[in-house]
Order: sequence, then C-alpha cells, then structure tokens
Amino acid sequence: MKKLDISKLLLASAFLAAPAAALDFDSLPSVKDIVSQAKSSEVSVPAASAAQDDRTVKEWTIMVFINGKNNLSSYVIQDMNEMEVFGPTDNINIVTQSARMKYTQPSYPSYPGGGYYDDWGYGSPVPHPGWPNPNWNMPPMMMKDARDASTDWTGTRRYLIVKDGDNASLSSTLLQDLGSVDMGDWRQLAEFGKWVKANYPAKKYMLIGWNHGSGWEKGLDLFPAVKGISYDDETNNHISTPQLAQAIREMGGVDIYASDACLMQMAEVAYELRDTAKITVGSEENEPGDGWGYHEFLSRVHSNRDGLTPEVMAAAAVQGYKAFYAPKGTATTQSAIRTSGLAKYRALLDQWTDLAMKEDKAMLTAARGAAVGFGGAGSKDLTHFMELVHARTQNAALKAKTVEVMNHFYDKVLVDNATTGAKFAKAYGLGVYLPGYSFDADYNELAWSREGKWDEFMQWLTAK
Repeated sequence: MKKLDISKLLLASAFLAAPAAALDFDSLPSVKDIVSQAKSSEVSVPAASAAQDDRTVKEWTIMVFINGKNNLSSYVIQDMNEMEVFGPTDNINIVTQSARMKYTQPSYPSYPGGGYYDDWGYGSPVPHPGWPNPNWNMPPMMMKDARDASTDWTGTRRYLIVKDGDNASLSSTLLQDLGSVDMGDWRQLAEFGKWVKANYPAKKYMLIGWNHGSGWEKGLDLFPAVKGISYDDETNNHISTPQLAQAIREMGGVDIYASDACLMQMAEVAYELRDTAKITVGSEENEPGDGWGYHEFLSRVHSNRDGLTPEVMAAAAVQGYKAFYAPKGTATTQSAIRTSGLAKYRALLDQWTDLAMKEDKAMLTAARGAAVGFGGAGSKDLTHFMELVHARTQNAALKAKTVEVMNHFYDKVLVDNATTGAKFAKAYGLGVYLPGYSFDADYNELAWSREGKWDEFMQWLTAK
C-alpha cells in the first residue's frame, strides 16, 4: 500500500479547522478512508500409529483443538459435520482433538448488584464473556439428543476429517479415544500439536482454538477465571494468553493461529503470539453460538488449493466467516493479522501515546466512549479510537503520528478484515484494552504491557 498522500491529509485538516463544537464528526473523512484513497487503486497420551500415506509431508495440516466440555458440546458435532461437507484437499490434513461432556443445566453466578459488567458498570450475570446470558432467552447448547453412535459419545477423541458431503453422522476416522482429558491445560494443547506434527507432517500448519474466549482480559475481581480461551467446565481450568503462546511455542510454532472463540482478536493476544504464529485470525466481537461456518471456510480452501499461502488461507477463513453470517443479518467481525509487523506497530503506538498523554483527557475519554466496543470486555477497536482522536485533536504532531500508525497498520499488519451488520462498520480488525473502569493490574503479565507503553496510557486515562 502507498503511504498517505500529504494532500489528502491537508484536505482532512481543512475539514477539521472549524471549531470542535460545530463539527459533525460522523460526516468527516475517516483515517481509513484517507488511507484507502491513497492506495493505487506435562500431559502425555499414547501415540497412535498413522498410516504410511498419512505421514507423507503435505502442503498444510490444519489442527483444530475443539473444547466442547462446556455449554458448547452440541456444536462439536455440528462443526465437525461442517468440516466433512468439503473435507480436506489431496494436499491437506485436517485433524481434531474433540472433547464433549454430558448435558447439565448451566448455572449462573448470582452476585450482589449484578454479575458481568460492560464498560460502564452495567450487565447481567454470566460465567464469562461468550456464555449465553440467561436473559437472552437462549437455550443451552450442551449435548442433547445424539442422533447415532458416531455422535453419541463423551470424553476426548482425535479424528482425521474426511469428506462425506451433507451427512448428519460423523464419518471421519477415529484416531484415538483419550478418555478424560483436561482441555483447559495448555500442556494438553502443546501435546496435541506435537502429536499431530509427528503423525501428519506438513510444510505449513494452521491451529484453530475452538471454545469460549475472552481476549486477554481477566475482568472484575468477581470473576476469578475469565481471561483467555479453552474453558473446561469439568476441571474449571482454562488457557491464559501467555499460556497459549507457551503451548504454540512448545509445539514448534504455526503459520496461522486462529480462534473460533469470542473476543480473541486483540492487540494483546496477537502480540503475545508474535514469535509463535505468523498470522492470527479471530473476532474482535463475541462470536454467535454457531462460531465458524467450516463449510464456507473449506469451500474457499478448495477453490484456492493451488495457491494456499498463509495469507490466502487466512483470508479464506475471514471471508468464509463473512459469507456464513451475512445472509443471516448477524452483526459480526473477523480479521487476519500479520504478526511480523506488530513490533514496529507497538513502537509507533508508544510514540503516539507519548503525544496523546499531553492532550486533553476529556477529549480522549470521549473518543474512547465513541469507539466501537466489543462484548463488554473492555475491548475497543484500536483503529476507530485513533480515527476519532485524529478527528478531534488540534495537535498537528498527534495527527501526523496517527497517520503514520495507520499507514503501518494497513501496510504491514492487516491481512484481511470482514464485518457484517452496520454495528461493526467501523471495526477495522484489531481490538485493544480500552476500559471505562479502572485499570486491571493483571495487564502487566502481558508482553504488550511489559515492552510497550499502552499500560501507562491506560493508567493515565482511567486515573480519577
């Protein structure tokens, strides 16, 4: 992408020259529009013996870590059936570790004054972000009414996905029955990745984490375990953001890490994975209960089978997700992020925050409040927030630095972004921690916080 044309920046500045009170910010050209116009158009399991043909090094192996040991159990079979509609290509393996538990009526915590809060302190009790709220009139989605022996099981199994068309039964090859496994233990994820690589080697690997997700965020103290991904209701364990990076590092890294889970496409998560995954795919917002439409994803994989670079594979996931939800009229987000550009992106943001902390805090707080937010988890779209600051500040240096950060994001970080529904029209692909409540000190556990200044900016912005 070409760098931002200075004439276009001056044009935007002309719009911004009027007194702030007289401006209609929604009518101004967004930074994204300006940039767009500037473009030239300890866990061990027994290893099963794989068939010799399966050990042939293929182009891709897709690993799907499906933790249905919670109220998502029924979706395990549904999504595996979606994978079977197209199945893998001749040069791709798809291997799952799939876990399910028996149906139990879900319970919700009853905390004084409410439970799970949004940015302004309001909300209804739910165990963690992404769980169905009891006030949503949504039925629990744990395993009920299995249709046949292939779908009537609990525990943890490994499968090699095969094509069977539109068939309600599971036709995929059962590789292992692991019995009771803690799917909330990062070491189990690492072991799965190492086992797959040993038995289904490939030139490139994609790992999909399937479960509830909550971004990096811990949440309020009322919620002791709402940070990360892969919640196991039988063990009450989950995988934190640093543990996710540790698991992928131990399995030797992947080309793509994707979250079929809520709220995981945050700068903090992607940055934690920068040395273990070349690309991250995920949603800034809560995912609907159906999660990914795997048939839509795999149909695009088949269509591009001769040119499946990591970026093409990631875009197939993003566009498949959009194609699945657009006809339903559901508001969704999905994007792909190139992690190689994140170190410089963070460094540029550090320079941006130095300038921003010299600004009027009220202006920045208003921009934070107006920025597109996600799932009540303290997450806002980083690009939209900066776009709003660009529109409202009179500081030429901050404007220029905003443009520089935006150019780097679109040139070096963003691979693809797709949204459905007007609600997320200004969701540009990467969330960040921008809470309306007090700063959470657990943020300091993250590499994004240790190596950058966003934590200092958040503490300054939320200080009374």
